Amino acid sequence: MRAALLALALVMAAPAVAQETPEPRNDIAALRKEAKADPAIRKALADRSRTMDSRLRDDGRMVDLILRAAAAKPGDRVLDIASGGGYLALLLSAMVGDAGHVDLHNTPGWIAQFPSMEPERQQQVIKRPNIGWLTTPWNDIDAPAASYDVIMLGQVYHDIILEGGDYEGLNTRLFAMLKPGGRVVVEDHDANATMYLGQQVGLHRISHGDVTGQFLRAGFVLREMVLIDSTFDDRKFNVFWPTVRHRTDRFVAVFEKPLN
Repeated sequence: MRAALLALALVMAAPAVAQETPEPRNDIAALRKEAKADPAIRKALADRSRTMDSRLRDDGRMVDLILRAAAAKPGDRVLDIASGGGYLALLLSAMVGDAGHVDLHNTPGWIAQFPSMEPERQQQVIKRPNIGWLTTPWNDIDAPAASYDVIMLGQVYHDIILEGGDYEGLNTRLFAMLKPGGRVVVEDHDANATMYLGQQVGLHRISHGDVTGQFLRAGFVLREMVLIDSTFDDRKFNVFWPTVRHRTDRFVAVFEKPLN
C-alpha cells in the first residue's frame, strides 16, 4: 500500500521529473545500526555540551536516522528551517565542524509565541562559532543560488502549509538555494493520504506521498524514503493527542538536487 501511494505521487508529478523511485525502507533496526556505526554521528550524539533534555530526546526521536539522511560532512553549509530550540542545529554543527556552518532559522511568529527562540536568548546558551541565526517568515526564506549543501525540515514541513505558507514557492527556492547534489531532508508525522491536505496539516501531519509529489514537481529527485511505523498510531488523531504523542507514524525523506 505504501509503495502504491508513492507511485501515485510520481504519476501526479510533472512528466519532466519522471524517475526510478527507490522502494520505501522500513528496516529501521538495520538503518539505525548503520547510522550508529558512523563516527561523525556517534561523535555528534556523544557531545556532552548538549543539554540533558536534548540527549534524552535522541532515542525516541531516532535522531540517528535523521543525521544519517542528512549525511552532513565537514565544511558543509546547512540550513535548519524552523529549528525551534536548535536541537538538530547543534547536532548538525558538530557534523560540519569548524569549517562548516549551520543557519538556525525560526519565524517571527514562532518567536513571538515562544520567546526562548529569540536569537539573543539562544546565543546566550548556544555558543558555537559555526552557528548563525536567521529570522524570517516562511515566504521570505531565501538565499543566493547554491548556498547550502543540506537543508533540514525536522517535523515542520506540515507547519508551513498549516500556517498559510506558499510551500510550492518555498520548494522552488529551496531547489535554487541548494548546490547541485545537495539534499533536502524532510522528517515529519505521516498522514492518511486519502485526507485532503488541509485535513492532514490540521492534525499536524502530512503524508509522505504528498511530500514526495510536491518536491518532485519542484525538480528534486527522491533518493530515499524511510517509513517509521508505530503500533500506537492510526493517523486519525492530532499528533499532540496523549495516546499518540511521541508515538506517531513518521517518515524521513531525502530529496536531492540533480547534478545537471
